[in-house]
Amino acid sequence: MKLAKLFFLIVLSLSMTAFGPTDASAYYKKKVQVQMFQNAPGWVGTYNPGALMADLLKQKLQQQENVVLVRFSSREKSEAQGKPGKGTAFNDLAGIQTPAQIIVTGRILKYRPALPLKLESTRTEKRMARTAEAQIEFQIFQGQTKRLLTGFVLNQKSTDGEFPLGFSQSSLNPKSPDFQKTYMGRALARLAERVVPLISDYLNRVPLDGQVIAVEPEEDQMIINVGRKSGVEIRDEFVVYSIHVGFPDPLYKEDLGDRLNRLGVVRVINVQEGFSEAVIMAGGDFVKGNLVRSKKFKRLPRILSDAQSTALPTFSPK
Repeated sequence: MKLAKLFFLIVLSLSMTAFGPTDASAYYKKKVQVQMFQNAPGWVGTYNPGALMADLLKQKLQQQENVVLVRFSSREKSEAQGKPGKGTAFNDLAGIQTPAQIIVTGRILKYRPALPLKLESTRTEKRMARTAEAQIEFQIFQGQTKRLLTGFVLNQKSTDGEFPLGFSQSSLNPKSPDFQKTYMGRALARLAERVVPLISDYLNRVPLDGQVIAVEPEEDQMIINVGRKSGVEIRDEFVVYSIHVGFPDPLYKEDLGDRLNRLGVVRVINVQEGFSEAVIMAGGDFVKGNLVRSKKFKRLPRILSDAQSTALPTFSPK
């Protein structure tokens, strides 16, 4: 009986592909969540640079064709609006539950805003008043395991502003024209412009990941949390894995990474905006929360050239 139903579902999916509407997207769009950045050591200013950097990144990332931006939960919003000297979200990734494939965050390593100009300022102070500099370590974490995948360290100076950041309340809003008039505002905006293509290029090189959100064993089906919004189409196939976080080397006690156990394969038969229904083609023992990974890579046209990719200021996670 199950074999007959499975055959019927496969025939149905083939007919829907041949005669029904299909998603026009020829590439996958990955879910990305941006967390607040950790502020530079000793920062005691009246505003939060880490929150500003996160806001700028979100603005730029939502314009990328292969990105679906995952919004903050109410708890994370309250953290981002907390004390300006802290970067709580960066230090609390393990406690965050997210449907995002990757989490982007990082650390501000150097933060030197332009200083307010005084009448008695020295020549050096006048030069400092017209220069802002920031160095940031951007980090990409896997959404489910919170394991560091890769990162980029970028430095940016700006000498073409008009005012120091914070000269007005509106200058602390990245969407405001006053923000772009500030030295540090321009430096942070330029950093976002530089790093977003690197993030988009990284996403272009990896398969689409999602999660099992419901299993219907009596129907030989499951529901996964990636759908039309992510570029999923009928007949797309996904491999299902269970994840064991932090697999240790039994000889040297070293963390060898996360262990993925292959459980089976599913094929999409129905696509909705934020989820898809899939028929189980092989395997079993599926549970809610299992990782699903696309068998195919559906990419955008090349974002960066090989020369640009090999020249990236990346670091390898230890």
